[in-house]
This record gives sequence, C-alpha cells and structure tokens, in this order.
Amino acid sequence: MITIKDVARLAEVSISTVSRVINDSKPVSPEVRKRVLKVIEETGYKPN
Repeated sequence: MITIKDVARLAEVSISTVSRVINDSKPVSPEVRKRVLKVIEETGYKPN
C-alpha cells in the first residue's frame, strides 16, 4: 500500500506539498502540481 510519504519521495517534494495538492489548500506551482498528480495516478494512491 502506497503512502503519502511514498508519493512525496517519488515526486521529489515534501509531504506537505503532496497534502497541499490533494487538498488544494495552498498555492503550488503548476509544474509541481502536475508532477504530484502524475505520481498519484501512476501509483493509484488513495488518501485515507
């Protein structure tokens, strides 16, 4: 089972950044958002 920590590692960003993308809570650059979403899609990550 993949975790948010794994997504962060694979996308080369912090756990906080992954959380920001998932929750759309704070601004994240379009490039980073795209990278995180790609990892989420490729891994099938689903937040609890």
